[in-house]
Amino acid sequence: MYRVVIADDEEIIRTGLKKLIESYNLDLHVIGLAEDGKEAIAAIEKFRPEIILMDINMPLANGLEVIERVRQVDKDAKIIIISGYNEFAYAQKALDLGVFTYLLKPIDYRNFRAIIEKAMEAYSNRIWEKSLLKKATGDRNPPDDIGNLAIDYIKTNFSDSHLSLHTIAEKYFVSESYVTRIIKQKTGMSFTDYLNKTRTNMAIQLLLHPGKIYSMKEISEKVGYNSQHYFSRAFKNYIGMSPNQYRNQKLTPITNQSNP
Repeated sequence: MYRVVIADDEEIIRTGLKKLIESYNLDLHVIGLAEDGKEAIAAIEKFRPEIILMDINMPLANGLEVIERVRQVDKDAKIIIISGYNEFAYAQKALDLGVFTYLLKPIDYRNFRAIIEKAMEAYSNRIWEKSLLKKATGDRNPPDDIGNLAIDYIKTNFSDSHLSLHTIAEKYFVSESYVTRIIKQKTGMSFTDYLNKTRTNMAIQLLLHPGKIYSMKEISEKVGYNSQHYFSRAFKNYIGMSPNQYRNQKLTPITNQSNP
């Protein structure tokens, strides 16, 4: 049974959503109603609902403040924002806080059931992922540490040309979408961008290696690219010039200084 808390300062909306959800005959129970931010926090901390429906514009504490408080104690609850604010700043802040979706009033009730069902599925998948990760790590690492584990794995295995989202997801028993999301949260970059950045940084060290001049083919293979062409393109996308241009630019001044 999934527990639901509804927080909105308009009684007609609170009761209307409650009746609508109960009419779906899903595995849901509306366990709490709140008319302001403080009531919402109290209800959420008391009942620990799996799904939260919340307005942003509430007295005493607005919805964004409530979400920040909730995320301190529960990172898994699926929060659906229902708001009259059609402003990007509010939506972006809500998404940054990990809300499931952001709906504008008036609600399109034709699609509302599908959104609730997706929230239930997302919560179930998250709990399943945490359970599998717990087994995979032997309780040595908390589920929220998967981001650090994934990043460390990339740093250690970037030279493997077969390294992929699937590799990491399979290793830690989580979905590829979850790996994508957690790496983005930790690094501000997509998996592909972070992997290319890591490989490029190592390529720079090899390009400027003081003891040996590596060929482009050798460098591309050492940093995980099967194709020298793809390596050059990825390097140029990140640095703004080809590997050869970069090496020539960095090493030429040194040569000129030693041979005036």
